[in-house]
Amino acid sequence: MQGQLGLLAGLGSEIGGTATTLATRIGGGPRLTIGARLAVADASLPDPTDAAGLGERSFFVPSVHVDGAVGLFDGFRLMPTVGGFLSVDVFGRAAFSMLPESEGFDGGATAFTGGVRLGIFREGFTVPGVSVSLSRRWVGSAGFGSAGTDPVAFEVDPAVTAARATIGKDLFAVEWLAGVGRDDYSGRATTYVSDGGGGTASSSSDLESSRWIYFGGASMTWGVVLNVALEAGWAQGADPVSAYAGRFDPEGGVPFGSLSVRLVL
Repeated sequence: MQGQLGLLAGLGSEIGGTATTLATRIGGGPRLTIGARLAVADASLPDPTDAAGLGERSFFVPSVHVDGAVGLFDGFRLMPTVGGFLSVDVFGRAAFSMLPESEGFDGGATAFTGGVRLGIFREGFTVPGVSVSLSRRWVGSAGFGSAGTDPVAFEVDPAVTAARATIGKDLFAVEWLAGVGRDDYSGRATTYVSDGGGGTASSSSDLESSRWIYFGGASMTWGVVLNVALEAGWAQGADPVSAYAGRFDPEGGVPFGSLSVRLVL
């Protein structure tokens, strides 16, 4: 759950549809972008209600993002046709992941992200756009089951440090983008187990994990200001769990995809 919620809070590219930093307007004012993204990821988990501990649950979880970014610095020109070196954007995001109550979850989880994107090259006729970013995501707690009522229940409260590197180039009026990233997850998890006599035993621990993210996409821009992007990706699985022999494979990857619409102002 920690990895699933952390992924849904951010997915692949931090700013959909472009690997190039925003830069500033002619005249020096900051350039702004605001957008919305509809995303979905395949969530697979061991079935907590299976008494034998061998079952698996798999379902798709949608997530809605509202984000914005500001271009703060144009960067330096390395050559006449190569610019944008060390250009800077800052960005933020609010995301809501809709965990299915029909599967036993207690509702959705809200996440907030803040980060900075650093330009390596600005896209031009001869070079692609290249940038790297670093962000921090704070995900609200989410739980499964009800302590004291269900045989087992749990609650997680994740946070994510996310790094991304992206490259993109406009070919035949389509902006193609590819990237790789790393997510480092942390946070506290609490498990509640019924003792069969009306009481509940609980156990809490701090959990940490990490994985690599791979993604790619394509976008088109209309009238200079409206960008529509499709993106798909794959998140690496987690480490194997000692002594677990059920159907769930923690090392299996997680596919995800998104559709974003963005205005550049």
